[in-house]
Amino acid sequence: MEQKTPLVWNPILRQYLVNAAHRMSRREGTSECPFCADIMEGRVALDTQVWLHPNDFPPLVPPAGEAYVVIYSRDHDRTFTQLTVDEIYAVTRLWRDLYRDLAQRYPAVMIFENSGAAIGQTQLHPHGQTYGVSVVPPTLEREMETVEQEETAGRGCPFCRVREELGDSEYQVAANASWQVFLPPYVRYPYETHFYPRRHVANLDLMEDEELRDLAALLLKVVRGYNELFDGAMAPMPYLLGLHQLADERFHFHVEIQAIGRAPGKLKYAASSESLWGLWANDSAPVQKAQELREAIAKEDA
Repeated sequence: MEQKTPLVWNPILRQYLVNAAHRMSRREGTSECPFCADIMEGRVALDTQVWLHPNDFPPLVPPAGEAYVVIYSRDHDRTFTQLTVDEIYAVTRLWRDLYRDLAQRYPAVMIFENSGAAIGQTQLHPHGQTYGVSVVPPTLEREMETVEQEETAGRGCPFCRVREELGDSEYQVAANASWQVFLPPYVRYPYETHFYPRRHVANLDLMEDEELRDLAALLLKVVRGYNELFDGAMAPMPYLLGLHQLADERFHFHVEIQAIGRAPGKLKYAASSESLWGLWANDSAPVQKAQELREAIAKEDA
């Protein structure tokens, strides 16, 4: 039967996956940077610092979805940790603008970053990605189900409760006026961190400028902290960064960073129990890893 959409329904797991065979031929390891070409060929102004680049090999196209690349800096050789708070703040504002646009057409807006060749980064120019998707992906669907169950049970927002329980505990690794960062006891990766806004807010559209700037500051602080672990022996830390948000005001916006390194020279792989059955095993003590990350962040701040 002819496939009409890249979204394919799995009737056993009751969830969609994306079939995008054309992406097999996308650029990898090329010396020609398509994002630098935006500048050199006049597609963006010479003074532009952050911008959107349409995904050249989009896994989704309307009406199934849309895909964009978010360029963090005009400088090809900069890394995320070399950006300033103000530069990352500009990125977070672009994230908000992009969310506001895509949320008008799609129920899910997936803003994310793949950092490091170990997890599939194919372009070195500092950037992230965004998909507007016509279906809600399984993780967000599961999180929203939890919100609905807790509301029905009269217990309120589960994210707010977790934030209150972990706040100022041994699981908190960083905080500022608007945000708290935790390495919860249920992480899948040894140095996985979760960023919770102190205010209950469902998505980027509802975030104030100061909250976005505080988010930029903590993102920079934590990623730099990753690179300070074991006196820099794990740098640069490969990671996956994702913004979890929905239009439903009962949802609680948050950010997760799945840091793939588990020890100097060692990566955490999603092995058989994780990939085949979804049963994750964390071969570390979260309290200890939270302490190591707090100490690394403090060293970076010194």
